[in-house]
Amino acid sequence: MWLSAPDIDWWWISFFAWVPLLWACERQTPRYAFLLGLAAGVSAVSVGFYWLAGLLTRFAGMGSFSAYLVVLVFSLYQGLQWATMAGAATWLRQRSGLGLCILAPLTWTAVEVILPNPFPVYIAMLWSWHPLWIQTAEIGGAAMVGFIMVAINGALFDVSHTYFRHRALDRRAAAIGLCCLVGVPLYGSIRIASVDAELTSAPTSNIGIVQGNFGIRTRRKQPARVLAELQRVSAELEREGAELVVWGETAYPFRGLTRGRGRDFSPSDPRRLRRGFTVPLITGAITREPKGGDPFPWNSAIVLDRDNRFGDRYDKNYPLLFGEYVPLVDPNWYLKLVPNASYLNPGDGPGVLRVAGYRFGPLICYEDLLVDFARDTVGQGVHALLNLTNDSWFGRTREQGEHLALASLRAVENRRPLLRAVNAGISAYIDPVGRIVIKTNVSDSDQDGYEGAEGFVAAVPMMNPDSRSFFGSTGHLFAALVWFALFMVSWRAWKKPPNAVPHAP
Repeated sequence: MWLSAPDIDWWWISFFAWVPLLWACERQTPRYAFLLGLAAGVSAVSVGFYWLAGLLTRFAGMGSFSAYLVVLVFSLYQGLQWATMAGAATWLRQRSGLGLCILAPLTWTAVEVILPNPFPVYIAMLWSWHPLWIQTAEIGGAAMVGFIMVAINGALFDVSHTYFRHRALDRRAAAIGLCCLVGVPLYGSIRIASVDAELTSAPTSNIGIVQGNFGIRTRRKQPARVLAELQRVSAELEREGAELVVWGETAYPFRGLTRGRGRDFSPSDPRRLRRGFTVPLITGAITREPKGGDPFPWNSAIVLDRDNRFGDRYDKNYPLLFGEYVPLVDPNWYLKLVPNASYLNPGDGPGVLRVAGYRFGPLICYEDLLVDFARDTVGQGVHALLNLTNDSWFGRTREQGEHLALASLRAVENRRPLLRAVNAGISAYIDPVGRIVIKTNVSDSDQDGYEGAEGFVAAVPMMNPDSRSFFGSTGHLFAALVWFALFMVSWRAWKKPPNAVPHAP
């Protein structure tokens, strides 16, 4: 499964990646099928998220054994999605007589949309680099894309199973599989053409994305040089036509901009943000209350207008669990235990950053993975989504590609361009059909040395802020229908005896 994920992108494997598991569960008890699914899930997740161990050893100070133990626990939890699908689909198949072309996607999607997860991961990411296959996200979100993917796998199992067992064709499964394989890219091509026509008539804004290329330690040790690089590239992008420049999450390297500050620092102050460029700026920064106020800061995105006055500010709503926030315990005690962690105050809901006559929907860090929060942000009436992220915690690993792949689905779900300013990459411009129009590479200055910032200018269509996609208007209607269908199938199956007694494993 993870061979088909970014950035290896052997995406065609996803059309049959579940089939070996479905065959392994054939004629097994639901309990044993659950265990087989758990084994498959733990394998897939541990391979896909191996980079968590590096994060824990590098910044949390854990030993290798403890770090990999945490990864194992995380994989066991995430593996419940595979396990529940395998166990539930096996039980329902034995009692209802329905094929896995129906049962596998129902059970998979039902779990995917309700399993609590601090880092939401949708299997739709396996198709993220292929826009023809992800346009249904505008109807049912990323969950609908995953539903279709698993339905194709279920249909392939049903067709192959019926043929090898009975030398016959399962016409229903073949029809479902064929509809998915033909209908989904056909719908995608139609919708891409339609949205492209809308893009050509939309006004555009030239937006410069500055990637500072600094790591955690580089920012702490060389704040003046980091700021100078951000300013240098901002000036270059302005000369290339940028009407607005954007820096990444907490890119402003000096500690604590005071909340409520009205203007930029004086020209003689080394902390001054604007130097060498004149266009408006959106930057990530740690903001604090004046002395005597709340002792803990906020992770903010703030506008600096042309007149050097600070404008709108947005505060991150979802601090990273254990990295920026820890529940139930005294934060001062936790910060002594894990010195590289921080404690941040959360914001008070989705926001809007008004600049240069447009309204941008800010998402900080992994908030671009939060389906409902991104949808609520678009509901505030925005022309484009803007994500400020710092992925330098993870070095140079697969995390950056996986993060970008998951984030790109927000553009399709909401039919908004998504701009990502990521401190050490991958920064990108994603258009409203999910195409990665521009993207940068990943750097790791903490390991390789600091070589300076880079950036790009993107001509971004400013979409109608009042328009909403079907998913934007209805939310998780598709997921609710999946749960209703699964309830009806389960209720009928509960009243029936098993069609066949499964063989012992």
